Amino acid sequence: MKFNCIIVDDEPLGRKLIKGHVNRIEGLELVGECSNAMEASNLLRNLKVALIFLDIQMPEITGLQFIGTLKNPPAIILTTAFRDFGPEAFDLDVVDYLLKPISFERTLRAVNKFFDLQRDVATSAPLTTLDQYIHLKADRKTYKISLDEIRYVESLDEYVKVHIADKWLVTRENISSLEQRLPPTLFVRIHRSFIINSRYVTTISAEGVELGKKELPFGRAYKKNAMAVLTMSR
Repeated sequence: MKFNCIIVDDEPLGRKLIKGHVNRIEGLELVGECSNAMEASNLLRNLKVALIFLDIQMPEITGLQFIGTLKNPPAIILTTAFRDFGPEAFDLDVVDYLLKPISFERTLRAVNKFFDLQRDVATSAPLTTLDQYIHLKADRKTYKISLDEIRYVESLDEYVKVHIADKWLVTRENISSLEQRLPPTLFVRIHRSFIINSRYVTTISAEGVELGKKELPFGRAYKKNAMAVLTMSR
């Protein structure tokens, strides 16, 4: 199986370098190259893309701003010539970021992270609206957890902390792969690090939400969609 990918970079040499690396990696299929965010936006409307190699510094719309325009963005590997690319980048759930000039070895390591995430999703059966439970592995055990019991999910890098009533479980799973297993009719991604059960939301503000006494912030890339979904569901 091959995953479609595109390259978005305003520099021809930057696109050429990544293209050469991608062509050496089995499992990726390069289906497009774009010099700016508008070209990429148009391409995504017509192609199913699993991964974007996205430059941060681009004219008019930066890579980080472009991510914010995508409702359901593909997996993203950021590319940049600057080590300090801004704190806002950490508020986005990207697979990895590559510092230019980009070596093949570093590209391969980032792509392998992407493959691992796809493997996690593929081996985890998605829930339907009829499912009432989810299975989570923690403490060398498998727990059958009722969806209604889950208040919110917190990312801990390669782990997630699932808050259940007055306790919590820590399981080795990426928050994005767990998001795929949770029904979107009930759970809402509000931040790079948080997914909430909309049934527990007591208040909504411009800054975030409250689940009882617990306050959780909106992430810049998720705020608009999260507020729309939560407002409609109330």
